[in-house]
Amino acid sequence: MKKIFNTVFIVLLVFLSTINVYASTNTFNRNELENYGVNKNIENINSKLSYILNTKKVDASEKIYDFSDILTDEEEELLKTQIDKFIEDNNMDMVIVTDSFAYSYDKKNEEYADDFYDYNDFGLNIQYYSGVLLLRNTYSLDPYYHMSTSGKAQLYLNDSRINYILDNIYDDIHEGRYYEGFSKWIAYTDNYVKQGMPSTAGNYYLDSNGNMHRAKLKYHAPWGIAFIAGIVVALTIILIMVAKNKMVKKARKASEYLDQGSINITKREDTFLRSHTTSYTVSSSSGGGHGGGGHSFHSGSSGFSHGGGGRHG
Repeated sequence: MKKIFNTVFIVLLVFLSTINVYASTNTFNRNELENYGVNKNIENINSKLSYILNTKKVDASEKIYDFSDILTDEEEELLKTQIDKFIEDNNMDMVIVTDSFAYSYDKKNEEYADDFYDYNDFGLNIQYYSGVLLLRNTYSLDPYYHMSTSGKAQLYLNDSRINYILDNIYDDIHEGRYYEGFSKWIAYTDNYVKQGMPSTAGNYYLDSNGNMHRAKLKYHAPWGIAFIAGIVVALTIILIMVAKNKMVKKARKASEYLDQGSINITKREDTFLRSHTTSYTVSSSSGGGHGGGGHSFHSGSSGFSHGGGGRHG
């Protein structure tokens, strides 16, 4: 009887262990995978090997990777439903990952998020590998969250839109209401994508790999403004001359033209000394940063570009 009980117990334990495996924390050994599990068009894989091996390899179909274990199974399921709908509606991938790691500079969170997206199969079958990722670093000394955009998402989500999203999920993330915060993040992102690209997107373009570049802006001389300005200046000069002419008292007698008693005529001679003309060229240039309502972007270790932003708290 005891032997049967032990056998049943072991079978039950094995069964429970299979149904309680959290798929969102499954990882794979990259050294056992072809090309280290990297299936995107990334050049010079060997030169990026240290970054690749330090990036967890996951099943890209799961979308939620709760390594910090801050979500319940039910919350993950509900969020996954929202994410699946976002992907279907917008043809962009969407990922949520939580983890805990110490960092000495904020950019390390950005690097983690970008590498996690690039070295896994997110956006693999979507044009430009387009998608968005939200990282929550639950590091106890300085928690942080970061949003990363890839491919077309860089055009749809400019700096002002990203800042709005990050600011409006801050309270929930900071207070540990993670399901609410993540759910709002999905909704805000979906809303902006459905609104279409902002006007600022016209200043940028994507290459075949989804890397973002600033378009060369053509300078058009403001001929219309120059023409109007010329007319205004000319009219101003004419009006001044007319006004001066009206101030001169007209002479009515010939004698009024003479300074009585002091006519003194001397010989005069005009001598031309030299002529000198100064010319200069007005040039116009554009450039500078990518802040404000524009699009901030940078290259990750993979070589792919990303937009995004983050917050402490």
